[in-house]
Amino acid sequence: MFDSPPSGASHAWPGPGLPTHTPPPAVPDVAASHLADVVSDPGSPDVMDGEGGAPVDAPCPLAEAERQHARAVARHAAAREIGEAHSEKISAGYEALDQVRRWRLPMSVEDEGWAFVHGAEEDSHAIWARVHRAYWVRDSARATVARVQSAMGLPVDELDLLTDEQRDAYIAGLTDEERAKLAGPWPVEWLFSPKQGAPIRIVNLFAGPGGWCEGIARVLGEPVDMVGVDTSPAACVTAEAAGYRRICASVTELDPEHPALRYVVAVILSPPCQTLSPGGKRAGLAEAAMSIVEDVITEAGAAAGFIMVDDAGDGMEGYAPPTGATWDEVRAPLAALEDQRTGLMAECVIWPLALQAKFGNIRWVAMEQSSNLLKSKAAKYVVEAITSEFYGAGWEYAKFALVDAVDYGIAARKNRTFLVCMRYTRPFVDYRPSEPFPVTTWAACMGWEKGHKVNTRGVRGINPKTGRPKGGNAFSADAPGTTVTGTAYGWAREADGLKHSHADLGRASGFRADFPWTHVGRGAGIRNMTQLIADTVNPAVAAAWIGHILGRTWEPQTRAYVHRLNRPHVPGHPSAPQTAKEHSTAWSGLISAQRRMGTAQARMEQALADAVLCASVQMAPHGRPVLEAAPVRLALEAAPRRLQLEAAPRGTVAEAVPGNPPSRRHPVSGTRSEQLVLVM
Repeated sequence: MFDSPPSGASHAWPGPGLPTHTPPPAVPDVAASHLADVVSDPGSPDVMDGEGGAPVDAPCPLAEAERQHARAVARHAAAREIGEAHSEKISAGYEALDQVRRWRLPMSVEDEGWAFVHGAEEDSHAIWARVHRAYWVRDSARATVARVQSAMGLPVDELDLLTDEQRDAYIAGLTDEERAKLAGPWPVEWLFSPKQGAPIRIVNLFAGPGGWCEGIARVLGEPVDMVGVDTSPAACVTAEAAGYRRICASVTELDPEHPALRYVVAVILSPPCQTLSPGGKRAGLAEAAMSIVEDVITEAGAAAGFIMVDDAGDGMEGYAPPTGATWDEVRAPLAALEDQRTGLMAECVIWPLALQAKFGNIRWVAMEQSSNLLKSKAAKYVVEAITSEFYGAGWEYAKFALVDAVDYGIAARKNRTFLVCMRYTRPFVDYRPSEPFPVTTWAACMGWEKGHKVNTRGVRGINPKTGRPKGGNAFSADAPGTTVTGTAYGWAREADGLKHSHADLGRASGFRADFPWTHVGRGAGIRNMTQLIADTVNPAVAAAWIGHILGRTWEPQTRAYVHRLNRPHVPGHPSAPQTAKEHSTAWSGLISAQRRMGTAQARMEQALADAVLCASVQMAPHGRPVLEAAPVRLALEAAPRRLQLEAAPRGTVAEAVPGNPPSRRHPVSGTRSEQLVLVM
């Protein structure tokens, strides 16, 4: 029999075998603590009888701040200990209920057990609310210590706790060596807050040789301040030769809470896909492997401090504090994976949420991964876990989509999964083209006539029974080709054995012919360079996806880029005449200078430049760049004037002169294509 509950109790008193419920112990109100609770020395009795008090030196501001921080740390530890003990009591209650059911005790015993557990769970809201409040008070005290250190000209333990102005002043006072050491391996300038109008800072993880970089800079023409990270020396050297910054290191060995990353607003990732790819063994798609990745992704949200808590009646609502687990501890379960590359997909949650929790400046995330991430049932819960963690952290939008490069006029298929997560808004520019891109066949890309096939298995013997080549396969060059893989260096035209160069394979994968594919190590590295081409993101698709995220017009630039890419040897269409390059460079420099002024006129000129410079540039008889494109209609808003691009009658062109808007249309004899006209 259970004892009767005391009067006024909120729930039934537990019976034998159940933990005794006691009211939650009182926790000191940490909010009542303040920085001025210093008691001065009243002096000795003799002094008090005489002059009334001994003079006392003012307390050291740093010592006082550190004392308050120590008190806040102690109070948080005490409150957390009480919370942990209460949680253990609830767990013991559930264990006792299991015993009640196992021994088939009377229902009244089980009812009283449930009443105890439910009552304890209600009490836990208030207990843990005090723990959470003590945590935030402790963090506030930490910030006070850092700011006092900065104000007194002392070394600051935690720069991230200073204001932007305090931090910039402190860093400016360091020596060059101290700044380099503090920033490493990131750029030193990233330690300082960005100037108004400066390009956004982006971290590109698993960056490879530069697919995302080419898409953003070369195709889209978007100015960004981006640094890539990759473990492959060849990928890093290739990217640097192409003009992009790289850090050759493992993503998991870098700290996502590094002080140089404070002003990073975006993270772009392309985790290794070999364990998920249809071309591999797909070990990463095993249910057990996906379960481990899902658990780590879920734990990342808790470690970053994005677990929601309810209002316990004392104003505490929102997120619980971080669990205190380090990112290495969060990743630790991934060590059980058969292939460690599978677990790298968790970084698409770890890095953004770490940056959000530490600095709060991140705005969006983009990721590229194998198509099997969306096609495989085993990966379903990983996809759901990723989106759930971003929504749980308060992000506005998260979406996965399958995108194939051939839909953007590329000669080789590459069907990939793309992710976009946006913190404050959602895309309003579609990543899908308004009209289908012209289909680019493999033959058209290579400059071949029709009727050829591509042998993808090298020289093959003949099967005497069938009279056909042994094994292997081939694809028709009169259609888009298959996905370029690491073995594509052996592909050859079936009729005469003509091999593909790396420039050919690169163009088929969306890269300009002069992209500097580079091998690091012994030998020629023919296969290694081919693998670089196979692994990287298609630039045309990258431009569309980033334009989708940033709300930029991407279609005219991408169509023009693909036009130049796939027709490099067509007579009358030189890909990049020197004079056109000079005109483009001059105009681009002028527009960039005007854009920095931040005026409405500069925005209008930039809109024109984006449309004109990224279009197909060819030489007119008089030596000026001529803007040519397929029939298209595009509206560009730039206050206070509205610019409109529309399809013109056949036989007209629009001229572009550096420093001036394109002129009105004029006829060109001998042309039969429709031209793009800028109407002011």
